[in-house]
Amino acid sequence: MPRPFLALERFIERAFERPVSRLFHTRLQPVQLQRRLERAMDTERRVGADRTYVPNRYRVQLHPDDLADFASYQATLEAELADELLARAHARGYALVDRPRVSLHANVAMPRGEVAVIAEVADPGSPGTAPDAGQGTPAPLAVEGLGSHTAVFELPPRGSPTLALSVREPGTPPRRLAPQVGGLRIGRAPDNDLVLRDGRVSRHHGQLTPRGGTWIYRDLGSTNGSFLNGTRVTEIALGPGDVLRLGDSVLTVEAAA
Repeated sequence: MPRPFLALERFIERAFERPVSRLFHTRLQPVQLQRRLERAMDTERRVGADRTYVPNRYRVQLHPDDLADFASYQATLEAELADELLARAHARGYALVDRPRVSLHANVAMPRGEVAVIAEVADPGSPGTAPDAGQGTPAPLAVEGLGSHTAVFELPPRGSPTLALSVREPGTPPRRLAPQVGGLRIGRAPDNDLVLRDGRVSRHHGQLTPRGGTWIYRDLGSTNGSFLNGTRVTEIALGPGDVLRLGDSVLTVEAAA
């Protein structure tokens, strides 16, 4: 897709995402921070000679009142968000120069309910202080500047993913199943591993594939699309608590017993 269309798509996504908490005065949730960080990782990736690098430092800018909502568990939240970014990099084959670090910061220039992320590649041990949002735009990442002295962070090995799916489809009692080791193809056609009797589901709608210790969901060009937690997706890593909607059917990701 040409870059102007990608920019337009991101603008529309932000336009619909932004007003929700502002209009209804709802508190920001950790998952909103996670989704914004994931987007920053994906959009700020840079291709080097033989690797795709992504930022390892993330500064999340929030209105002071929004930051106050996370004050009682900020350190724990920052660590968990960093772990999620590490898992995403592992799942998508991204290269990191160091383990991701996430920090939350107050910025009076930020409207309530909005999230801004400043992401950068920083050498291990380097302070790498990024400018606050509203005080200038950070310079583009320059992978060429990563000299031979910069070691690439080796992602720790991860075992096979251990997740289960709770499946709810129209007119059928809920059921639970664990994806097979080799993956799981989902759709309306009888040759799928998970057959959904849902008229709004395509014959071959999507597929789950184990990769890097997690499950990756990929839409197979379905007519009505695939939606994760309300956002249309084509390919994404799944984790416990995620809700995947295909047509009128709902698949909830759970930790395996």
